[in-house]
Amino acid sequence: MHRIGLCGVVVLAVASVQGCFLLGGGGGGGGTGGGTATVFVSGYVTVRKDGRNVILTDERDVNAPVQLTSIGGASMPSFSRDGRQVVFARKSGQDSELMVVLVSGGTPSTILRSSATQQNLRTPSFSPDGMRIAFAYDENATSSSVGLVNVDGSNFRKLVGGGALAYSSPSWFPDGNSLLVSAGNAGLMQTQIERIDVTSGTPTNITNTLGNEALAIASRIVVSPDARRAVFDGRVSSGVTRIFVLDLTTRMVSLQRVPSSGTVNDSAPAWVDGNTFVFSSDEGGNDQVYRQVVGASSPTLAVPLAIEPSVFVKTVAADAGP
Repeated sequence: MHRIGLCGVVVLAVASVQGCFLLGGGGGGGGTGGGTATVFVSGYVTVRKDGRNVILTDERDVNAPVQLTSIGGASMPSFSRDGRQVVFARKSGQDSELMVVLVSGGTPSTILRSSATQQNLRTPSFSPDGMRIAFAYDENATSSSVGLVNVDGSNFRKLVGGGALAYSSPSWFPDGNSLLVSAGNAGLMQTQIERIDVTSGTPTNITNTLGNEALAIASRIVVSPDARRAVFDGRVSSGVTRIFVLDLTTRMVSLQRVPSSGTVNDSAPAWVDGNTFVFSSDEGGNDQVYRQVVGASSPTLAVPLAIEPSVFVKTVAADAGP
């Protein structure tokens, strides 16, 4: 796969981006390969269930994805704020690791590997300044924690968790001083939402209720770029997952849509901007990424044959990831 340097300042319809990236040209379906280099200015990183590799998709041509990894086992990729790097978790058997790959290509680098006391590393997210990565992991069989590590792999520290209350799914607030996380009694479902100070590790409760329909947070909760809302996938009484939005001021939770079939799972949401989010869905028997405005009932297809999206958006107010 060809990867060529950096270029100057590009102005997007939705944002201004410092730096842009030339990707090897080539056709749709995945790949790598010759042709004229094109500039990546905005779009998505996802994974595919077949192969579990990280896929970069330019929003101008969602049918011409570029595969960034070939080692498999990837989950929950997430852009850095400047769009130059993607962090993801990778699992191989019982081992797991946090890895970073450049959007411009190259061999992924390992930031942190699992150990006896740091297992099942997952849901990593870059800090707004790009210097640290927050992630969830298991310390023992029943309790999960949130950790921080520098992007060079140094200075790992547990921020919170590992005891009677388990924490997961960290998402950075735009100021970089705190994280929004899901929480719950160890060994049970994640039914609470808290804000964690990244200096002290002190938790502040946001809410102990997820509305009338969500029983627990399934995979992740993410702060909006303007810090007014959070979006999460909630497990409902039938066992499937749905997308919910939490207003961080009023603490009100709203279900975002009811799919055509009760067996559909909507999951792994991420923000595009303060009013628009994306999510995975298996509706119709296909794994696809959809885009939806908060409060609207009908999403639009964003990326075919993809799951677990992250969106590259640069705004005046720093975005919060995932």
